[in-house]
Amino acid sequence: MKKSLAIVAILSIFSSANASELKFQFGSPSFSGSGKSTHYLTIENIEKTRKDTIEAQKKADAKALQDEINSTAVAKFQANLEARFYTALAKQITDNVFGSDGLQQDSGTYTDTAGNIITWATVTSGSNAGVTVSVQEPDGTTTSYTLPYQDNQ
Repeated sequence: MKKSLAIVAILSIFSSANASELKFQFGSPSFSGSGKSTHYLTIENIEKTRKDTIEAQKKADAKALQDEINSTAVAKFQANLEARFYTALAKQITDNVFGSDGLQQDSGTYTDTAGNIITWATVTSGSNAGVTVSVQEPDGTTTSYTLPYQDNQ
């Protein structure tokens, strides 16, 4: 009886255990294909974020270096001197355009120390009357200003 009771107990233990077939699956989406596009997009997003961070750091470092260079006494002196030159040039152009008849000039050219070529021309009659000032930078970029002309005579 002890034997039959032991056999029944063993059978009841084994009958409650269920087994299933073992299947091998890859865990990486690159191999299994499941969630592959999402996996690739995540990797691309991480790479782009890293590149953007590196680029932003380079720009910040360059700006900090430029700010440091611009804050020196020599840089401040040069900026102040250039501002005074441009102020004197603006006064000279104004005097030439609106000066008395003997001193009045209808056009002129000036080249500054940075290589910028500044020209002005005056049209005193018609509907296009005005003063046109053009600044051509050394790289070829040109900026023009047109101011209305009124004869003060």
